Amino acid sequence: MSITTTNTTARWYIRWLTALVGALIVTTLSTITTLDSEISPPAPTDRELPLGKIKTIEQTFTITRPDLVGIAFPIRSDVQSAADLYIPLHLRYADGSPNDLVSERLLVQAAVGGVITVRFAPITGAYDSRIPTATLKLILNIPELQPDTGPIFTARENHQTQESLTLDGRILPNRTLVVTPIYQRRWADSLWPISAMARGKPGLLGWPPLYALLAYTYLLTLGVGVANLRRTFPCHNS
Repeated sequence: MSITTTNTTARWYIRWLTALVGALIVTTLSTITTLDSEISPPAPTDRELPLGKIKTIEQTFTITRPDLVGIAFPIRSDVQSAADLYIPLHLRYADGSPNDLVSERLLVQAAVGGVITVRFAPITGAYDSRIPTATLKLILNIPELQPDTGPIFTARENHQTQESLTLDGRILPNRTLVVTPIYQRRWADSLWPISAMARGKPGLLGWPPLYALLAYTYLLTLGVGVANLRRTFPCHNS
């Protein structure tokens, strides 16, 4: 009798331990994220944009996916550029509140491989995954530099989008600043859209792994229920 009780207790602990390990694995996998960049290759219409004498650059661009976590610019430093030059950067919604979503300073010297990158907490507007819906405005406040000196950005001819480039309040028609959006992608979303389910919800409800754990718990409970039914009502083959 004691051996039977011991075996039953051992099986109970093993089942619970297996369930907990499974929950840990599900949580770990649902937190894995990677970065995707919409890199545009060089185009024949690319033109250099020296920052000297420019005071303000404004560029609108559209979020095409949820969870924008960074932007990058091709940049080339002129020999006369100060090594410690900072460029204040502001990012906000193009329509609506003028409050900044991001307020950072770009250190020109921090450019890697001719690209300067700024990272920030995920930005996501209300969206339909099939169409872009959120337009952002990027504002760069350029320190005082001599004409045709300083760092050099890249502007590109673009007739296909509603994006606009403005220099010191003057719109450059059919021109856009070359900007590379960086998006965060959650591995588990390829199986189940847990990020979309959590988006915009407060507290624990806004934690994507919660929905993976709820699905795991449901499937585990369903499996245990089916197993118990089979033990209670065993099937006898004729």
